[in-house]
Amino acid sequence: MRKTLWGLGVFMAWGLAVADPLIDFSMVLPATPDQHVLVRPFVSWEVRPDAASHCEKVKDHDGYAVWREGCVHWSKLKPGCTIVTAERTSHSLMGRLFLLCLQAGDRS
Repeated sequence: MRKTLWGLGVFMAWGLAVADPLIDFSMVLPATPDQHVLVRPFVSWEVRPDAASHCEKVKDHDGYAVWREGCVHWSKLKPGCTIVTAERTSHSLMGRLFLLCLQAGDRS
């Protein structure tokens, strides 16, 4: 009985995770440090309800990228990035946006 309940709990938790669009289980191959456009950037984080569309409105940046429900904009001169998410976010979204920061949006 315990194994059945445990299995049911795991299945239900997995079902909730799959249903959440913020959770991303796809594999990520981070760029090697020599491929980073921004080296050791200063990173800040903003929380905004219009997270995905906010970066295109920012004037003082060298570029931006949007990933799902968030975005990141960067400056190569400083170097620095600002990750922008909604109030409800996930580690996978933050991680993807951070990788886009290091590569200044280059997904290759």
